[in-house]
Amino acid sequence: MTSKVQKLERASLENPVKIEVNTKYKTVDSLVQNYIFKPAKHKETYLVFLLTQFAGQRTIIFTTTCSQSTKLALILRNLNFKAVNINGQLS
Repeated sequence: MTSKVQKLERASLENPVKIEVNTKYKTVDSLVQNYIFKPAKHKETYLVFLLTQFAGQRTIIFTTTCSQSTKLALILRNLNFKAVNINGQLS
């Protein structure tokens, strides 16, 4: 965890539980991970902005439900992004 994430954790969580993975399964150094706080009413607009900014790079977007992932993939494909929906209801 970066120091910024640790500060966020201390500021926003009460009694957090920390789960760590064995260090031999380390995240690759080239992986870029970010978090951004935006009002819910602007999240789709800002997501499209970010995807445009990182055009040509692979991105994984996590959603709360399977139906949200299906909806988001359809929206992104309609906006000419290459999007594949992967969720727990697929065979």
